[in-house]
Amino acid sequence: MIGPGLLGGSILKAVRKFQPECELRVWARRFEALEPLRDQSLADVADTDIEKVVAGAGLIILAMPIQYMQDIVEKFPPLSKGVVVTDVGSTKCSVVKSLSGPVRELGGVFVGSHPMAGSEKTGIDHASADLFCDAAVLVTPEGAEAGPETEKVVEFWSVIGGRVCCIDPAEHDSVVASISHLPHLLASALVRSTIGKSAERASFAGGGFRDTTRIAGGDPGMWTEIMMDNRKALLAELDAFQSELTGWRDALAKLDKETVHRFLSEARESRGKV
Repeated sequence: MIGPGLLGGSILKAVRKFQPECELRVWARRFEALEPLRDQSLADVADTDIEKVVAGAGLIILAMPIQYMQDIVEKFPPLSKGVVVTDVGSTKCSVVKSLSGPVRELGGVFVGSHPMAGSEKTGIDHASADLFCDAAVLVTPEGAEAGPETEKVVEFWSVIGGRVCCIDPAEHDSVVASISHLPHLLASALVRSTIGKSAERASFAGGGFRDTTRIAGGDPGMWTEIMMDNRKALLAELDAFQSELTGWRDALAKLDKETVHRFLSEARESRGKV
């Protein structure tokens, strides 16, 4: 495990719960980040020396922001035959492009993956062994056919509770732009347009507003990188959403009660499928 944050920590806890026989090795930049792992017995090896952690591993998981992954991989020692490297990043085209070659040169195979699970909170203190239970996990093998390396990644996520689907990296980025990246942008925009302009309104906000805007509490640095990296797909979704808003505005401006009711009914029905 490279990076013991919220997702990395949750993976460690899940493996301890569902596959307790596995040896867990963890790397972090700082010794302080490794202390909670020792306290909770979540690592058999925990070190800031990446070679000690990677050497002999069968599956390596990059659990860190996407902008740091390539630099970390370039610090890996040569990998044993059959070693698979995967990740938990929120975008895939750029990650697959930047990591497939370097991992292959080291002797391993990179297979991207993205668990659709997380929290606006960060750090291992908020990690949960059940975070991935019944969560969708998108695995993005390079090329048309999924080989044994992909099967290894699929099996890993399945064992710790994930509902795994293999998907093309470009299709992945389009899908998550609509169901993950756009919602985060909209939640943040809503907060800016309301509380951001009139802070006293926050004291009147109820559960509906808090639920709708919860994800706006996510790490700005991480989400800036995600939105910039997936900007093409996100811009397409944003254009479609602006067109949707225009329909709502026109219906309200025309006092078109029937259309507003239809929009709300369609939204309610679609929401029930989530």
